[in-house]
Amino acid sequence: GGQGPNAGPGPGSASPAAGGSVLDRAAGAIPSPRAGESDARESDSGAGRGLDSGPSTEPATLEAVGSVLVRIARELSAGVNGRYGKHEFRRFELVYWLMNQRLDGADPESAATLLTRLRERDLRRRSGDDLLPREVLDTATETAPWWVRVVVRLVPSFLFRAKLRGLVPGSEYRWLLRQPYLAPHDPGTFIGFAERLTSALVPGRNAEPREDTGQLAKLLVNAFLEDVRRTYRRSWWRLRSARRTVYPVVLLDGIRRDNGGYALLKIINDVRNDTGAFDPLVIISGSVKVPPDAETTAEREPAPVSQAGHAYEMWTRKLATDSRARRPTAWFLPLKVPAVTVVRGEVPPTATLSVRAAPIWSRTSVLALVVVMLLASVATVGYRHVRGIVVADEQWRHEHCGFDRDNPDAHTVQRIGDDCVGVTTGPVPLFGKADDKDIARFNRVQNLIVEQNRRVLDAHRENPDRPYATVVYVSAMGTAREALASNTARLVGVAARQSRLLERTDSDEPLIRVLLSNAGVAMQHGEVVAAKLASLLERDKSIVGVLGMALSSKPTRDTIAELGEVGLPVVAATLSDDEMPTASRMYFQVSPTNDRQAQVAARHVRAAHPDKRAVVIVHSDNEADSYAANLRADVALHFGELGFGVREEPYRPVGSEQGAEARRLGQRLCDVPDDEVVFFAGRPADFGKLMDGLSAGCKSDPPSLLAGDDVARYAADDTLRGQHPEIPFEYVSFAIGAQGCNAATEMHQTLRKLIPEDCEGDGNPSLDGHAALTYDALYLFVHAMTQLGRIPVSPGHIWKEMSDIGGAKALSGESGVLDFGGGQVPIDKFTAVLRVADGASPTVLASCGDYPNRKDIDLRRASWCPVTPR
Repeated sequence: GGQGPNAGPGPGSASPAAGGSVLDRAAGAIPSPRAGESDARESDSGAGRGLDSGPSTEPATLEAVGSVLVRIARELSAGVNGRYGKHEFRRFELVYWLMNQRLDGADPESAATLLTRLRERDLRRRSGDDLLPREVLDTATETAPWWVRVVVRLVPSFLFRAKLRGLVPGSEYRWLLRQPYLAPHDPGTFIGFAERLTSALVPGRNAEPREDTGQLAKLLVNAFLEDVRRTYRRSWWRLRSARRTVYPVVLLDGIRRDNGGYALLKIINDVRNDTGAFDPLVIISGSVKVPPDAETTAEREPAPVSQAGHAYEMWTRKLATDSRARRPTAWFLPLKVPAVTVVRGEVPPTATLSVRAAPIWSRTSVLALVVVMLLASVATVGYRHVRGIVVADEQWRHEHCGFDRDNPDAHTVQRIGDDCVGVTTGPVPLFGKADDKDIARFNRVQNLIVEQNRRVLDAHRENPDRPYATVVYVSAMGTAREALASNTARLVGVAARQSRLLERTDSDEPLIRVLLSNAGVAMQHGEVVAAKLASLLERDKSIVGVLGMALSSKPTRDTIAELGEVGLPVVAATLSDDEMPTASRMYFQVSPTNDRQAQVAARHVRAAHPDKRAVVIVHSDNEADSYAANLRADVALHFGELGFGVREEPYRPVGSEQGAEARRLGQRLCDVPDDEVVFFAGRPADFGKLMDGLSAGCKSDPPSLLAGDDVARYAADDTLRGQHPEIPFEYVSFAIGAQGCNAATEMHQTLRKLIPEDCEGDGNPSLDGHAALTYDALYLFVHAMTQLGRIPVSPGHIWKEMSDIGGAKALSGESGVLDFGGGQVPIDKFTAVLRVADGASPTVLASCGDYPNRKDIDLRRASWCPVTPR
């Protein structure tokens, strides 16, 4: 159901007169129109009348339109259409009645005369004058007690006055003062406006109407359509309205430019464009030429009736745009019906209108039974039942991260332990104790993305031609300081890239909405997220991929595999496990591999520390942490290739029963000889414990310390970095941030405007480089959508465009050059070695690979860098 078009049959199918046949039945036969001959000469009917340019707005046309609407209203109000409630046309009847009142504008008592007529009309309508004669009502009133007579005489008068002042909601008087045509607030009262409408349709009136006839016609049509809207409006106090399972269909046959038919259709089109209000009226008109102007252009060539379904689909696609553009033919769907030959004596077949049956619950008996049963249940169960509902609701909210049942996000998230797992259009709730500043900073960035998503949807509605897609940020979220800091930094990069898209307005610039998803504090619930996304993808076809990911581990690998099975490409920002690309052919990563960072680390030590002869690899013994295990193996391999001696020192990571092992190991490392370098292959939390041990054992003479890329988050945190300023250390990084976002790059310039409060102080959301990596991860989706042009955006198309990035089509991103070279990992991706001393901000020691032009740091490529040919 919905607002229907106006369909115009072709030659030979119209009957002579413009009129109406109205269908509003649950099921029945549709009368077949008979062919007429008088309409075959329609092309001559407008000759000499000045009507070739379309319907006029002359008084005669206004009168014709009013007459047609009266006939339609009478048939809709007939008993045959009143099975599920009578059609009432209070607004239309009021407007039409006012236009037919003759008043002398020069008469000073005209307002009083009109008020009296209005009151008498209102009393007749409410007292059912057609059913109960006024004399009978007066006789019954005279025999009643005196107070009844007072009430009968005074209350209607007060009620009528209240209606005229618009104090009674839903009344036709109130509506007339609030509708958009003819400036109803001039002169400011209902009677004043009503006087302006009088005499517009008085027969025999020679003078021109005082008001614009076009506006009068629109007012008349809008009043009619508003009555139809009210009749079909659903509300809880009108449950029988649910029995209306079809919308009113009006058949107008033989319409011409001189009988009000064309004008009526044009005015209905204009009113719908003007108001944008829903009305369920469907009009099927028959004419020789195509209304509303009897002109046929290539764009409006009537479609054969055999192709009506296809024509209807095309019409619905353009309706919203055409209506907002106020096109004069927005609501018209012209169809051409071939001539029908009727053999004398042959009875034409009847067409059957099959409609959906009314729901059983809408029947009066069923509704009454339901009410009785409901009251009985409430009375029987009482407090225990209500309490059960409250408990169940509380349990629901607990299981769905505090969301109410009517919140759409409640069906895409679930609470597992202290993790809120799933996908949400709003911020991801986190449970557990967290630092107030850290959680506030994290939520601020989440809310920023949610707000930008709202702006994306607004921009998409305003310009639906812009490429539009949804990308889901999936990560390991929790209240631990490390998790909050890393996710805040990554989301900052996402927000910055999304903000730059919103700054642009061209129709070829992509728009990307970013949903937020939590796979658990250790990515252990990634399969649940994949299942939620698979379900969500069935309802939201705009979802084209996933970005983010966290922790190179077996759960992360399983998550990527599951997302590949769903059919979504995944772009990881910070993962570096060498084996991660084997999880899915639809997987890409922005960061280099552990193998590359191990090569860079080994060559850096050989060049910068020529006195070192061996390496001590400190690593986690947790085999599920594939990052640490893979990096340990790569470091051992490449240091060994350069002639370094290799030995390993494993430890149990934070969170295990022996969580203090890294601290004790740090104290033992004080005995490392001067010709050995310590390489840390683990997580930031364990690195902090290791630094505690070194500080306790040998802060005055610590060993040479080099760490993997995951320690970049530790180095970016002013508080953590400053805890042991006497112990310098070096670490590998996949991108270089800037203290206070103070770098001349597009991302940092955006961040200074977007989150100035976080770029200042100890936040440094971009210092570890994670923001640049997620900025580039989202950039891959932007680039793919741009390359697609007008091709519909889909996960498969996005994956194909990403696969083509390489060689001459390589991208220069915020974190370096992205050149997949036919693979899934960037070739010769930027990698740097930084140093932290005296607790100050990191400084660059060496770098490999191309990086954006940065004047604030020296990023000249080291001579010893490993190079992969492109």
